[in-house]
Amino acid sequence: MSALRAVLVAAALAITLAALPARAAVACTGVSPGEPGREEYIVFFPVGSAELDQAARAVVQRAAARATATFPTEICLVGRTSPTGSPQANQRLAEQRIQAVRNALMQRGVRRETLGSVVAGPGFGARVDWAENRADRSVTIVFVR
Repeated sequence: MSALRAVLVAAALAITLAALPARAAVACTGVSPGEPGREEYIVFFPVGSAELDQAARAVVQRAAARATATFPTEICLVGRTSPTGSPQANQRLAEQRIQAVRNALMQRGVRRETLGSVVAGPGFGARVDWAENRADRSVTIVFVR
């Protein structure tokens, strides 16, 4: 009888959880790196790559340690690429970089539901000039609250 009861309790719990509204994703629209009062970490990438190198992993580790110590409820990942290449390719690369940082943060204990993302700007660059620059190959981790 206890096995049947356990199955019924598990089924009731599953039905209850399914009925709860899903937590809205963190909205990052309008979040800009460099805003006063917000803690942020910048993860840089090599040209054309979404791979985290040793320096990038160290930045992610520092951000994750801070996040797991302070429990922020909203963290935005702001992805950028250089303006070189097609907008579609740049969008994909920025999204791949964001996903690499998201995965690394979650592997280090940051909760998925606290993470949102946005690809910055129509040209996807941190500056308006067309020169290659390091800031254009980055994801900024912004602790919103």
